[in-house]
Amino acid sequence: MRVRSTLIALLGIIAVALICFYVIHSNATIAAIALLLGILLSGAYQKLPEAVVASIAATLCLDYFFVPPIGSVTIGDPQGWIVLLVFLTVSLVATNLSTRLRRQRDELIVRQVESEKLHAFSRSMLLSSGAEDVRRLVINKCMELFGFSEAALFETGTGEFHRSHAESSIPEAKLRKVALYGSIDSSKGNADSIEAQLTVVPVTLGNKNFGSLGFRGAALPEATLQAIGNTVAVGLAQAQALEAGSRAEAVRRSEELKSVMIDALAHDLKTPLTAIGAAADTLRQADGLPSRERSELLVVIQEEAKGLRRMVDEAIHLARIDAKKLKLECQPMEVSELVREALRLAGERAASHEMHVEIPPDLPLVFADRELLAQALKQLLDNAIKYSRSQSAVTISAMEANGIVSISVRDQGQGLTELEQGRVFDKFYRGRYDRSAVQGTGMGLSIAKELVEAHGGHIGVESHAGQGSKFTIGLHSASKPVEVEQREA
Repeated sequence: MRVRSTLIALLGIIAVALICFYVIHSNATIAAIALLLGILLSGAYQKLPEAVVASIAATLCLDYFFVPPIGSVTIGDPQGWIVLLVFLTVSLVATNLSTRLRRQRDELIVRQVESEKLHAFSRSMLLSSGAEDVRRLVINKCMELFGFSEAALFETGTGEFHRSHAESSIPEAKLRKVALYGSIDSSKGNADSIEAQLTVVPVTLGNKNFGSLGFRGAALPEATLQAIGNTVAVGLAQAQALEAGSRAEAVRRSEELKSVMIDALAHDLKTPLTAIGAAADTLRQADGLPSRERSELLVVIQEEAKGLRRMVDEAIHLARIDAKKLKLECQPMEVSELVREALRLAGERAASHEMHVEIPPDLPLVFADRELLAQALKQLLDNAIKYSRSQSAVTISAMEANGIVSISVRDQGQGLTELEQGRVFDKFYRGRYDRSAVQGTGMGLSIAKELVEAHGGHIGVESHAGQGSKFTIGLHSASKPVEVEQREA
């Protein structure tokens, strides 16, 4: 490559000299200016050795073609020596200046490119979302922007290593050492190629050390390496802040939910317990109570006890779901069988409404856990019964489309506003008509949602205020089974 560029410079200078002598028939002054221009161009686009060779060649051409005696490299007049020495000095100075400017231009271009890469890198760190995404983003962006052949990130806080390749040649010991001492470590392997060079950069921000970043396949200035380390530290600091905020928010929400649950249970347990206590006191104190009234009081105790059991069962179900202690035993099931089981679980409460079941006979089977999915349907039935007028119709229907079996429960209650539809599946949430008119803890729909999603399905609601609500469960048909979530007890 050096020989080729040198030949190009020599041929260019000789061509300028020949044109000035044979084509333009210029004098020595014009030829010197033309040759000097050629030298400047050579220095601007080539390295210093090639430019020096071009300067010497231009001096010889000026002597041969334009300094007497013409056609000879000998100089007969002392002034000719002065002309050639001045020309050679000027050409060498010009060559040095032009090559220095070219080198500075190249350095500026390299710095600009590095600055753009660092800007893109820092921007991706600042705009990242999610704690785990940041670690993977660091590796991916380093590989993409800086051309690393492999990269590895060590995080001091967790002691974890994140690598670009499963089989990485970046040693863990070196990553730990750089993270501990906080100094850049750059070394070459057995080969002299840039691919063999290993660089490990401390990931620091201020006085806090977040870990280290190691990579192969790029030789970067120390300032760029420090900037990369600081940028990665910003990303990790942001990720750790998000994690801490998420943990704090989770603790706050957990405490808030516990408080809401205790308040709800305290309120909803008070009424049945009061009724049971009053009925028991009446039975104990009234010896001559007629058998009819005695039977009515016993029915009150029995019904209120069933209500208490339902609330306790709901709380247990929700606790098991939150603790991920459900185990699904799924098998192909008929939707009609699930609906019958849900109606059985609803018991006498279903008798207070007109139950309409509309299920096509050719409906595909669904892949479900009989007990748990029936429990989810029962929660929808309970919701429809509680929040609609007595003796009003509750319709249970089903249909299939594109491998999805939809089971719907429609009531004729007050309906839900758009805001309520967005929160109706939240734990312990109760709508604007619920808190005083209807007993409940707000756990039923949340339980239904968790059970359906554990089956790989989805649940939704369609409602208009004053026109009732339609809750729909969507499940994959047994002909297209989906991997459901198995949660061990």
